[in-house]
Amino acid sequence: MANYTIIGLGRIGTSLGMAIRGRQGKKSTVIGYDADNKTQSLAQRMGAVDSVEWDLSKAVGEADLVIVATPARSVYDVFTAIAPHLKTGAVVTDTSPSKRAVTQWAEELLPKNTNFIGGNPLTGASVKEQKDASGHIFHDTKWAVVASPSADHNSIKTLTDLIESVDAKPVFMDPDEHDSFSAATTGLPAVVAAALMNAVSTSPSWSEISRFVGMEFDQMTAAASTDPSSSQSAAVTNSDMLVHWIDQVMERLGSMREGLLDDEEKFASDGILSDSFVQAWEQRARLEAGIADRRPDTSGNTEIPSSSESMMSLFFGSKVAGVMSGGKEKKRDSTKYDRRKLN
Repeated sequence: MANYTIIGLGRIGTSLGMAIRGRQGKKSTVIGYDADNKTQSLAQRMGAVDSVEWDLSKAVGEADLVIVATPARSVYDVFTAIAPHLKTGAVVTDTSPSKRAVTQWAEELLPKNTNFIGGNPLTGASVKEQKDASGHIFHDTKWAVVASPSADHNSIKTLTDLIESVDAKPVFMDPDEHDSFSAATTGLPAVVAAALMNAVSTSPSWSEISRFVGMEFDQMTAAASTDPSSSQSAAVTNSDMLVHWIDQVMERLGSMREGLLDDEEKFASDGILSDSFVQAWEQRARLEAGIADRRPDTSGNTEIPSSSESMMSLFFGSKVAGVMSGGKEKKRDSTKYDRRKLN
């Protein structure tokens, strides 16, 4: 029987406990710990843990796998507190979006007779609070696994077995790769959402503007509703990677701003502004189609029909004109924007 201890019973910790107990049943035991008594009690009422422990040293003493599901900047203090009480051979993992810092802390603080394997469940689920936790959020999602080259094979298997038992799929990454990707897909949206929300809501006309808020603004600022302590924690423990991606966004915003200020450029079908919108549209289409790894065509060229095809298309339509001119109808690439709409 596997013994799990989950430290931090927020939305992820509680969801994970529910998933483990739902999938493994009596094949394992789950002990929960949280510094907040109300959070512990709610996790127990929601069926996320078999029992809660108020003493952190007792919570981890018999654990085969300790899952630290606290905000990233709290992990250092947790490692410090649990280090003297871990049993030989225990495996420790985390769920934070910052792996370089956490891996360094593990090497510094955890005893050599234990093993740390970094983890990050990439759920993408809209579970904002503990009360909304669900064991189903891990189903068919990817779970980043960050292990050092010297990591014990059995320890890695302990974590991947857990991941697969909750219907998630382990994806192995190195710390730098993980932190860059995490900053781009988690940290950056939080920063952009906060900046947009603050820029607009601090306007003297916000009370009137708020009446116009629709799907676009709502979706763009959704990440701003994440617990600020979690957002700040993720940002400060991965600040260099996050700054890199912020610079990328600012560069593109600057280009679009220049395009808007140029009277000729802003109306051009092949200008900076149109190119920005088209490239974004195409990349989003590729993402939704599951082919985001395809590099964009930067040529910006749309196939130009022959003069005879152009004349015939005026009378018969482009499909018929293509056949009449001896060409074959080409299957339209749904991820390629028809730039003729810009003219």
